[in-house]
Amino acid sequence: MNTKSKLIIAFVVLFLTGVITGVMGTRIVYRNMLANALERPSILSERVEASLGNLSLSSEQDQKIAQILTESREQNQNLRDQFRPQFWTILTETRRKIDSELTPEQRSQFRKAVRDDLPLLQRVIERHEAENQ
Repeated sequence: MNTKSKLIIAFVVLFLTGVITGVMGTRIVYRNMLANALERPSILSERVEASLGNLSLSSEQDQKIAQILTESREQNQNLRDQFRPQFWTILTETRRKIDSELTPEQRSQFRKAVRDDLPLLQRVIERHEAENQ
């Protein structure tokens, strides 16, 4: 193999390594962002408040905006409280139906795949099941 071929192969390997690193890095960052969103749904309002902190608001504006944000948090919490039971019922029922269609070996493989591929969802499901026992 001549030098030119080796150089081309080295660039291709370097390029593929960069692509793989970028994809895996993006996946890790996305999972962490999703975990933060699941654990702290108020993260959006915290960022809005931080952005507003950079403005020179009058005390009247500050009070009104604080009231708006408080009302928004309460409405979001009420919405979560209202739909969370329905969400968990659907999720639990879907999982139960899938389990009932699988053989014990398939069920074990399926649960392992969910645990490996969707660790955040699995952790949330396990926590919910533990709370309901």
